[in-house]
Amino acid sequence: MVRGLTVPSSHWTIRIAATCLGAVLTTSVLVTPSASARTDDSSGGWTRFEAADTTFPAGKHCDFELFSDVVRDNEFFKNVSLYPDGSPRTQLFKGPLVIQYTNMETGASVVRDLTGNSAVEYAVDGSFRSITIQNGSFSGGMPDGGSHPRGRYIVTGRWSSLTVNGDGTNTIALGPNGTAENICDTLAG
Repeated sequence: MVRGLTVPSSHWTIRIAATCLGAVLTTSVLVTPSASARTDDSSGGWTRFEAADTTFPAGKHCDFELFSDVVRDNEFFKNVSLYPDGSPRTQLFKGPLVIQYTNMETGASVVRDLTGNSAVEYAVDGSFRSITIQNGSFSGGMPDGGSHPRGRYIVTGRWSSLTVNGDGTNTIALGPNGTAENICDTLAG
């Protein structure tokens, strides 16, 4: 979901990792490595991450059913910080990710390039905590009650981030040149 992660819903796709996107937590950040993730020992610890096509039901992010179709994906992640039990605390994501978003009621669609590099932080229990862009963009879901209206956002700009707060709400913080496009608004009209 992060970098080019898609920040998934119940699955983070940035990616940065967005779509993020693999299964993403309730934050809708696609950053969970898929079961098909594989490590290339010559890669310096980078493991292939394969984002999954995802359908978000009407009401989850948009008023309509939203389909996220992976057009191009060559993402990798690397553990850079671990908890004492060996579970990831911080992961870096990098690589190209292009997603086509489709309003399943009207057929309207747009393609967004979520390529980039991002850092993803996890809580001790393994749940997604935040994603921060080093360069590029990510996609993430925003439930009701967050810093932005409910929607599926494409977030860009160095140091822009999405954080899951202790009360379950999400906050998108934009870096100095950051932007946040709500794909639901883009595809609604």
